[in-house]
Parts: sequence; C-alpha cells; structure tokens
Amino acid sequence: MTKRQYTKRTEEEMIADLEAKIAKIKDRQETKLRKDSPVLKKWGRVKSNLIKFSQLAMDHDRADVANSVTAFLAGTDRLVNEAPKAPKKNRMREESARV
Repeated sequence: MTKRQYTKRTEEEMIADLEAKIAKIKDRQETKLRKDSPVLKKWGRVKSNLIKFSQLAMDHDRADVANSVTAFLAGTDRLVNEAPKAPKKNRMREESARV
C-alpha cells in the first residue's frame, strides 16, 4: 500500500480561506439584522411550496402554469433577496406644503 501524499497549504491560502469565512459570517450577521428578517424566514417556505406546485403542474401536463409559477418565483426571489430600499419621499406633498 502506498502512502498518501498531502500538500500543505501555504499561509496565503490559509489567510484567504479565513477571509472568506469572515466575509460569510458578516453576510450572515447582516442578514439577521435586516428589518425584513421575518419576510426572509417565510420566503423559504413559500418558495418550497411554489416549487412543489410547479412540479405538480408539470406532472399533470400543465406546462403553462408551471412556467408562470417559475417566472413569478424567479422575480420574487430576486426582490426578496435584495436589501430593502429607503422609501421615496412623495414630491406632491412637498410641493403642496410649499404653496
């Protein structure tokens, strides 16, 4: 039986791995601190149910319904995963307040 050959990682590789772990932890913490965190928690369940429904539609020869659900899922997933934006101020209220 031959011995395995191991390659020792260089210090630069270890540093890069640790930096990647730090970035991942920071992203996870930022996600936890988001104001819409309950939305993110529920989204996983909703997404799972929509995927199951889409598959059910495909199993029963309803590709049109499955495609619509998949498109809705893709668009909504993108919106949910974006950070919430600050609400825009209504210009009409500002203009009427000046008059």
